[in-house]
Amino acid sequence: MAAFPDWNDLRDILLITEAGTLSAAARAAGVSQSTMSRRLAAIEAAGNPVFLRDESGRMTPNSRGRDMVAAARDMQEVFEKLRQRLTDAPPPLRIATCDVSARLFLSSALPLWSGRAESPAELTIVEDITLAAGADVSVGPMTAVPERCAGQSLGRIEWGLYSAPAYVVANRIRGRLDTLEGQSMIRASGSLAETAAYRWLPRQGGVVAMLAASTGAMIEGCAAGMGIALLPTLLAESDARLLPVDGPRPASSEVWAICDAARAEEPQIAGFFRWARNHFRNHAPGERRAG
Repeated sequence: MAAFPDWNDLRDILLITEAGTLSAAARAAGVSQSTMSRRLAAIEAAGNPVFLRDESGRMTPNSRGRDMVAAARDMQEVFEKLRQRLTDAPPPLRIATCDVSARLFLSSALPLWSGRAESPAELTIVEDITLAAGADVSVGPMTAVPERCAGQSLGRIEWGLYSAPAYVVANRIRGRLDTLEGQSMIRASGSLAETAAYRWLPRQGGVVAMLAASTGAMIEGCAAGMGIALLPTLLAESDARLLPVDGPRPASSEVWAICDAARAEEPQIAGFFRWARNHFRNHAPGERRAG
C-alpha cells in the first residue's frame, strides 16, 4: 500500500507543481535543490511516483499527484481562512513571476507596496507565469494579455547580446556581428523559450552550447565563457564579468501584471493594479536604460 502523505508532503507537492521544476521549487522554499530532491524521493518511495518529467526538467503531477495537489489546495484555503479569522489579518497578495521580472521590477517595488497596503505581498518565482496556479497576480514579459485575463502594463525589458571577455578573445570577435552563425549560443529552455525575445534568438543562427530555464543561469554560463547570451541589459550591464556584443537584437518586451478577469475588481487585486500603474509610470526599469 502506498504511504499516506502528511501535510508537509502535500505542501512540497503543491510547491513543485506551482513552480514547475525542482530548482524553482527549491528557490521558492528557500532550500537547496538537493534538499527538495530528497523530499520528493521520500514522497515517491516504494514505487509511488507523483510527477511526470519531460526532457527539459519540467514536472507535472500524474493522476495520484493531481489528487494530492487538490487536497493541498483545499487545506491551504482552510488554513488561510483560519489564520485570517484568528489574527484579523488579511491574506497576502500572492504574486507569481519569473526571475528577471522579480529582479528588475518587483524586488524593490514590493516593499513599498507592502508598506502602503493593509496586506503584504507573497512573491513566488515560477517557470510558467501565465496565471500560475494559486497566484492572485502573475507578472512577466508577454506579447499581450491572455484571454479571460485583465492586465496592467508595468514597463519594458530591453535586450542585448553579451559574452565573457575570454570568449571574445578566443573567437576573435571584432566590431559588429551581422549574424550569429558559427557562434556558441546560450539559449532558453522551458517556458522561458516561449517568450518573444527567446523565440527570436534561434533565427539568428549559432550552435547551442547551453540551455537554461532562467536568466540567472544564463548569466553564469555566459560569465564562464560558454558562449553568447541574450540578456536583459539592466542585469547584464551591472555584471563586470560580461561584455556587450554588438550585433542583432530583438524588440523590447512588455512586462504585464495579469489576473483572472473575474477577480479584477476584488479590492486587494484592484488596489495593487492601481498602485502598480502609478508606481511603474515613474519607476519602470526598462525605460531608465541609457541610450
